[in-house]
Amino acid sequence: MKNKTLLLIFFMVIGYSDILKSQSYEGYIADNLPVWFELYAGAAGTSLNGTYFYKRNGANISLSGSGNGKNIILDEKNKEGLITGIFTCVNFEDSITGNWSKPNSSKLLTVKLYKVNPSFKTCAIIPGADKLILIQGNTLNNELKEYADDAGKAPKLRYNFAEKCILSLYFEWETLGAYLSTGTIHHTFNLNSNKEIALIKEFDPTKIPQLKNKIKIRIQKELDTARSNYKAEEWVDAFGDRKTYEDSFRVTEVKESVFDNYYIRNGFIYIQIDDYFGFPHVIQDMDLTIVIEIPYSEFELYLNNESVLRK
Repeated sequence: MKNKTLLLIFFMVIGYSDILKSQSYEGYIADNLPVWFELYAGAAGTSLNGTYFYKRNGANISLSGSGNGKNIILDEKNKEGLITGIFTCVNFEDSITGNWSKPNSSKLLTVKLYKVNPSFKTCAIIPGADKLILIQGNTLNNELKEYADDAGKAPKLRYNFAEKCILSLYFEWETLGAYLSTGTIHHTFNLNSNKEIALIKEFDPTKIPQLKNKIKIRIQKELDTARSNYKAEEWVDAFGDRKTYEDSFRVTEVKESVFDNYYIRNGFIYIQIDDYFGFPHVIQDMDLTIVIEIPYSEFELYLNNESVLRK
């Protein structure tokens, strides 16, 4: 009885309108800067407070503002209390979208946030490259060192997807030898373990043939289109003989290695095949990069029941 009385007095003192409701969000600023948001709203829903951080560093930035219907305006402030950014957004119940800008600036960066279970905050901060373990057992940091430029500067990491303890990132590299070589390498990690996800192991084995057939059709379509990029004689010269040329434009099987290079972005999974023909540098311009795009809602049908990607 005493506890109930104290609780009633507490509510009477602070007022019901000040009882805070919290919600966690994660998403992106400028489409490629992963962030985590926590917003607290009064019962009336007009006053808003909270914090957010960029997942690359985890440093909290304070937020305060108001909501008017679906419209939300939030000021971000530094430790000295100065406004360093303004969020002008619309609340769509399960998501918040809009723009971020610096004070007195007309340049806008897009904002896309999605409601998320607060438990995912435990793996919201992106680990350093020295903590992310590749399938081969070495770290991402080791790989970045291998692709460093002549000055020893490692390639910059960029993020396709960083939500719900899954991280999909990539880096671009180039080397200048007898010929300029360039490429893009993708990796996807389970941030509960910081280990890279081998896509082939996430599938239901009974459904792999169906998925391979789908990919086979997509590759054949890409080849049929690319065939018209050059004359038949030019293709024959590139392959060395007409039979190799004809056989190379006919898809007979899809190997499991096709699933080695993939990434997740904007509700799709992308399977990327670089240098399809494996041409030498002198004719590399004739080679193909094939990207197969599958909606995630469809892709989930091929996953096994225990797949971490089902989350």
